[in-house]
Amino acid sequence: MQRYNVLLDVVKHELEQLELGIKGFVVITPKLEEVMRSLAEGRVPASWGFAYFSQKGLGNWFADLGDRYGFLSTWAATKMPYVFWISAFTYPTGFTTSLNQRFSRKLNGPSIDRQEFDFSTVQRPISDITEHAKEGAFVTGLFLEGAKWDHEKGCLAEPEVMELKVRMPVIHFKPIQKRSKPPQNIYDCPTYYYPKRSGTTVRDSFLMKIDLRTLEQPAEFWVKRGTALLLSLAD
Repeated sequence: MQRYNVLLDVVKHELEQLELGIKGFVVITPKLEEVMRSLAEGRVPASWGFAYFSQKGLGNWFADLGDRYGFLSTWAATKMPYVFWISAFTYPTGFTTSLNQRFSRKLNGPSIDRQEFDFSTVQRPISDITEHAKEGAFVTGLFLEGAKWDHEKGCLAEPEVMELKVRMPVIHFKPIQKRSKPPQNIYDCPTYYYPKRSGTTVRDSFLMKIDLRTLEQPAEFWVKRGTALLLSLAD
């Protein structure tokens, strides 16, 4: 929340200074010139990208920022949500680590290095989830690229024609003690912060691997497809 407050202060200050500069009341610095050029081209100014990385255009970026801030401010003003929008966190790894920490504090709970997550989709819309997960958390905000999700069978499936990305259902992130054998018919789906999977020199794009169930096709098939989960889109 604090990072978003700082970001909003920076956006407000630079826009106010730019307005004064256009009116001739202050000198337009090279930094303000870059902000003005970015706004004219529909790009997010580089000085606004410190809080989190995004590939969205200016209009969609502002809408996304409003949604992110709205989610966290509602949480702060009311109560902990039943379903967590993982994309709203500037560092989602902090959220997943906190789930591990809570599990390890339980009586006879395993240490964090002896834990893993059990992932299962929830066949209910978000509006119908009116309780917190007993272990871990219900998570939303993930998009599937290179496949679609078969809601009836609960597994990966071939996407429709020209269907590049689809929204995933709510996923239950449940911390468990590490299993001695890996589960069968599972694709370890890589999960990225944004569509640019290679990341940047400042921040990696890879977040974690999430187990997704497979039936008709083996895991190797989806590896060759480059199937992945994304926390945000470019549009």
